[in-house]
Amino acid sequence: MKPRNREINIFNMSLLDILCGALGTFCFLMLVLFPFYSQDKGEAKAPEIPQQQIDPKTYEQAMARVKQLEETLKQYQEYAAQLEAKLKQMTAQTNQAQAEAQELRQQNAQLRTRNPILVLATFNQQEGNAIEINEDDNCAVPQGKQRPPIDPTKNQSPFWTGDRIIYGSAASTYMVRDAPACQFKFFLKIIKHPPANPVMQGTVAVQTGDGFQASPVIYNSREQVVIPVAVVTVSPDLKQTIQIAVPQQYTTPPGQGR
Repeated sequence: MKPRNREINIFNMSLLDILCGALGTFCFLMLVLFPFYSQDKGEAKAPEIPQQQIDPKTYEQAMARVKQLEETLKQYQEYAAQLEAKLKQMTAQTNQAQAEAQELRQQNAQLRTRNPILVLATFNQQEGNAIEINEDDNCAVPQGKQRPPIDPTKNQSPFWTGDRIIYGSAASTYMVRDAPACQFKFFLKIIKHPPANPVMQGTVAVQTGDGFQASPVIYNSREQVVIPVAVVTVSPDLKQTIQIAVPQQYTTPPGQGR
């Protein structure tokens, strides 16, 4: 009696038939769908010029040739119109991208210049006093505008949009919001100080993103005076350097050589 073959064979003829059929189906589908996967799908294609191997011999052949050329010319005109529309669309997209890039550059420049400077003056409280911090700089002034001079007889608003000022009888604050590469000079303005009041005593502090400095004690017994207090120099790379600039006559206590 012949023994039964117990060997398991996976790769038999039936499996090979299935694989070959599947491969054939895949190849057929690729051939059918191949034109739809071209790289220039959806793009305008230049029309082909029909080749005429034999010159027309009769009038009918010549007219047919003319008609054929007219159709080809019309196709080229449509093709040119499509290219022109595509060019306009690309030009509009390029202009929009350039405008957005310019806006981003302006915003970046504006954010870089917003490197604020804060100046604070604090003095002993006395009734009837009025002090104020003012600012002057060598930044370019917009055409048609003129910076008013510092007037020690009255309160003045900041010249630049965005700057802030607070004034009072014993304290005053000035904040420069945008500090481009310029030199900023700060002044303490004593608007009112009645003669009957004691000598004013106080200090001025300057705070920037790169440092902090405070002035020595300032003494004053007069009104309607302008006292230089500090200079902040902003370099082209927007680094800020503070220099206290209070004249010595205002840092000497009364009765000590003043």
